[in-house]
Amino acid sequence: MPKRRIPYLFLLAALLSIPCYFLRDEMDTETIKKNRHWTIKTRNTRCYDIVFGGDSRVFRGISPAHFAAEMEGHSAYNYAYWANGYGKDYLEGIERRIDTASPLQMIVLGITPHSLTQKTARSPHFHYEINRARKSAVQTVYLSWLEEYFAPYGIIELSEKLLGVSKAQNKRIVYHDNGWVETWWVQPDTMNAAKSYRTLFEGDPVSEEVIKGLMEYVEKWSSRGIHVVGFRPPATFTIRQFEEELGGFSESAVRDRFMEAGGIWIDVNPEDYQTYDGSHLEHYSAMQFSADLARTIRELIPEF
Repeated sequence: MPKRRIPYLFLLAALLSIPCYFLRDEMDTETIKKNRHWTIKTRNTRCYDIVFGGDSRVFRGISPAHFAAEMEGHSAYNYAYWANGYGKDYLEGIERRIDTASPLQMIVLGITPHSLTQKTARSPHFHYEINRARKSAVQTVYLSWLEEYFAPYGIIELSEKLLGVSKAQNKRIVYHDNGWVETWWVQPDTMNAAKSYRTLFEGDPVSEEVIKGLMEYVEKWSSRGIHVVGFRPPATFTIRQFEEELGGFSESAVRDRFMEAGGIWIDVNPEDYQTYDGSHLEHYSAMQFSADLARTIRELIPEF
């Protein structure tokens, strides 16, 4: 008799998992979705007409779909990573994502002061994901869908959900296949990022060596006929002030050197867009910024 009950127990467990799944807030399984997103992104070997590079301000701030909608069907991909800098390995990675058979090729770089420091130039997140993609790709990509469905609930957490007294999560994130991480906070706090930026550049300011290495790639790509576009991603006045005073960043100096190397620099008015934490664009502003950036580029490069 006990053995005959086993199938019924499995059926009961499956039925009970259904309401638990639909009661779950999207952010309850965010870590699983995040790991899957970055593994898929890093394992992606497809090539594109347009590739975006940079750090979290880029992967949160540029939607390839909204950008490409203004570009008459050109393919685009967001290849930015966390706390990422412009070191050789990452720049080579960007180059590998460009479709060399395309008649129109473009690399768009969001250049933040933090992406020009020695520490970020090592691209630790980029390298971490490369190593993880090699070791646990099957588990992270394929089995994570089951893991997400059967992710466990604690008794207290589940009871709070059922009673409707659980606290709503402020952060909202949607991971897109094109590399964009759509993000917003229900209750924005534009001073939040200032807490970390006060000490972000201690012992690690903007590096001349990193800038020089980046400009060498801009010159190389431009000489090959690849359009290279640079811009400073929008942020609040407070964050920009920290970057300039504490990080030693001069946008005008970087812009001049970028253009001397053959690149095209886009001046962005940060007051036109909203951040959710002072540093990263909230999702509607990211959509708008992506479309605005594409239209500006089309004016400067008519063939697109």
